[in-house]
Amino acid sequence: MSKSSRRRKQNPSCRVPEVRAEFSGKVQTRYGGAGLWRKFLHKTGVAKRLTTVQVQWGGWRYRPVDYLLSLLCGIIVGLARQCEVAALRDDPGALLALGLRAMPSQASFSRFLRRCTKRSARQVLAVNRELLQAQRLQRVTATIDLDSSIVSTRGNPDGADFGYNPKRRGAKSYCAVLGFWGETRDILDAQLRRGSEATLSGKLTKAAYRAARRALPKSIRRLRLRADSGFYSHEFLTALEKDGVIYCIAARTTPPMKRDLPGLEYQVLDDKWAIGEYWYQGDEWKQPRRMIVVRERLDPENPRSEQMTLFHCDGFAYQVIATNATWRPEAVWHFYNNRSRLENIIKESQDDFAGDHILSRGAGGNATWLALSVLAYNLTNWFREKVLGQRRHKSTARTLRRRLIEIPATLVTGGRQLRLKMWSGHPSRGFYERTEAALEAFSL
Repeated sequence: MSKSSRRRKQNPSCRVPEVRAEFSGKVQTRYGGAGLWRKFLHKTGVAKRLTTVQVQWGGWRYRPVDYLLSLLCGIIVGLARQCEVAALRDDPGALLALGLRAMPSQASFSRFLRRCTKRSARQVLAVNRELLQAQRLQRVTATIDLDSSIVSTRGNPDGADFGYNPKRRGAKSYCAVLGFWGETRDILDAQLRRGSEATLSGKLTKAAYRAARRALPKSIRRLRLRADSGFYSHEFLTALEKDGVIYCIAARTTPPMKRDLPGLEYQVLDDKWAIGEYWYQGDEWKQPRRMIVVRERLDPENPRSEQMTLFHCDGFAYQVIATNATWRPEAVWHFYNNRSRLENIIKESQDDFAGDHILSRGAGGNATWLALSVLAYNLTNWFREKVLGQRRHKSTARTLRRRLIEIPATLVTGGRQLRLKMWSGHPSRGFYERTEAALEAFSL
């Protein structure tokens, strides 16, 4: 042992002092920065708008709007279960920061969601539409992206049944049909269907398109649509053509189409990709439609299969896109590929806003929870854009919670006021103060 090591061992000042823990402090909360969201929700008028949601509820202590606002605030701060949201009732500092006078219990949340109906979910989505149209009032161009995802269930909730379920084979599930605004990354609409309806019919695809279009502001003059092969049908394409919508939809290849693809003339783009086009007429079609065919050369040593690769033949993979656009084939292909960004939106809405969680045995309660998840995601998206000024590169919801919401604070009283005191040297202090100043200048 060296002399310096012996000196450190013998010197008691080098030792870490022992810390004694005791329950004698004041009320503290981990959500000290949630007051920013209280101000933002107040300025957007969310609480007042949620009073229009009708639920047959006979409780005397809490109104339906109290339940809806509590669940919405829970989703915003990152809570994904009834028990987690109900646990806020033991945190007076969090309730003060969020502007909630009290918090129902878990059992009360369960009874309330059981009373919710699909009409309640539609009314929450109507609130989302009103806010979205107010935020995007001056927009004239919009691209609707349609997609669907499987929501696995446990137990036997109402409305869930057996269908295509790659996540949990053999289990019951729902099918969430989602509509997105491609330019702004807003969620336009979300419908919770039966798991057996995962293979969408022409009627369901048209209903999803109509619901997403209703959410757009009336100022929209140019409308485009992108969707995967699950939305491909003659009935849907005919409806889009009748409405004058420019569409790019992945086509499901039929045996006649498969025979035509290898013999087409392709424009070689590089060593891997080639592109071509031709006009194809189905059995029930009155006139042919334009098809853009993308050919990919497969590596024999490392073959792969992507979601949009629908047909393999002679060392090539083919992707077919049905469109009524008059653009160059490369422009159609690049425009369609831009829809891949919505995968990040779906992932964030599920992971950070609990969009794929099942909280109730009732189908109406689960649909209402999904609608609240959509509203929470859009509110966060508008907060990032309108308050933080983030348009192209946006912080994730987890980053915002870590830097703006999850700031430890102490609840103190004095001068007939309640205050949440945060650490003056907190690393997020500068960011928090700049955000608070920007929020003061924000107006709907």
